[in-house]
Amino acid sequence: MFPDFFPDRDTPFNLKFPDGESVTAKICQENGKALMTQSNRKLGKLILRNGLKLSIGELATYEKLQLLGIDSVRIDKISNSEFEIKFSKNSSYEEFY
Repeated sequence: MFPDFFPDRDTPFNLKFPDGESVTAKICQENGKALMTQSNRKLGKLILRNGLKLSIGELATYEKLQLLGIDSVRIDKISNSEFEIKFSKNSSYEEFY
């Protein structure tokens, strides 16, 4: 949908988390279908534990997202080398799309 949003594949950029911490990230895999951070553990903790409040082994389901009021994970472009990741509220994806 937005082919020039991120830097080219394997080009590092800064990704800022809601807690203010920044990590190095890059787009990877075929057709840029994956986001990889220098610490994937930090990315996983942000999404699964802090955001979705999931226990180890608990599945992320649509019902769980709805209960938490989370629609999607959103990445905002600050500059060509700086991005922010955050959660979006219910219905925000439909409003965007």
